[in-house]
Amino acid sequence: MRPNHAAPTDANLSFISLEYPYEELRRATNNFSQDNVLGTGTYGCVYRGQLKDGTEVAVKVLQAPKESGFKEEVKVLSKFRHANLVILMGFARNGHERCLVYELLSGGDVSSRLQPSGHPSFNWYQRLNVALDAALGLSHLHNATPRVFHRDIKTQNILLDRNGSAKVADFGLACLAEHRSLGHFKVQQCSGTIGYADPAYINTSVVTEKTEVYSFGMVLIELLTARPPAVQDPSTGQILYNFQNVFMSSEYVVRTLTSASINYLVEALLILRRAGEGNSCGYDDLVDKTDNKRFSTLVTNVG
Repeated sequence: MRPNHAAPTDANLSFISLEYPYEELRRATNNFSQDNVLGTGTYGCVYRGQLKDGTEVAVKVLQAPKESGFKEEVKVLSKFRHANLVILMGFARNGHERCLVYELLSGGDVSSRLQPSGHPSFNWYQRLNVALDAALGLSHLHNATPRVFHRDIKTQNILLDRNGSAKVADFGLACLAEHRSLGHFKVQQCSGTIGYADPAYINTSVVTEKTEVYSFGMVLIELLTARPPAVQDPSTGQILYNFQNVFMSSEYVVRTLTSASINYLVEALLILRRAGEGNSCGYDDLVDKTDNKRFSTLVTNVG
């Protein structure tokens, strides 16, 4: 039996986004077949589907729409479009249940791609492109009016298309600062993922561009090391932090990657990408070809 969650007040969402008939999504996913499951999360399951016109989609089914940020996701992704933000095609309603319909990104998420087994190679140049794509998506949100704060930036929420281009996804926790000049937002409930969330945000419930960039800095370090910032010990449940050991002698690197403004990081990543363009180079080759003076100037002048 499904839990009896209160119906969300989302009656007006059809004015800003396409509402699909629920039956169309049921047919598209073969009655939400387990064979079509792409992944599961805290609030629901994601299914591969094919609409009647042949379009392939990903359908996220939410059993607790209010808690999962259903309305917030529809509002943000209907208002903001960018090449590096996942496309929300529409939604559907069925009693207390809600569905979100996205473009299908067949490359999976970056966290899975970083795992050593069962995936094609993920060289430095590809990782650099992922970092730049995600930075551009976040920069679009941070420079928009109203300014958007994602609040759950992590490798699991960066998806890849079939060509390896990256898009930021999962906006259920996103919040909007209505005035462009407002550089911070006080939230009622602090949410996010341990290891990625800025301790300052956790302690104050105030989200800013710097708290967002801290999370993105954790993503950058994970792209460098292929290790998540924190893991849970299966036997004790204790949270273990990885980066204290990995960068024990490189405190400056961590501080730089987690405190620069997003615009500085975009430009720094562009410099690195140009250095490796057309090459499947390793890290050392990439560093050798980089305009080190300009790059170091950028990352030293953290905004």
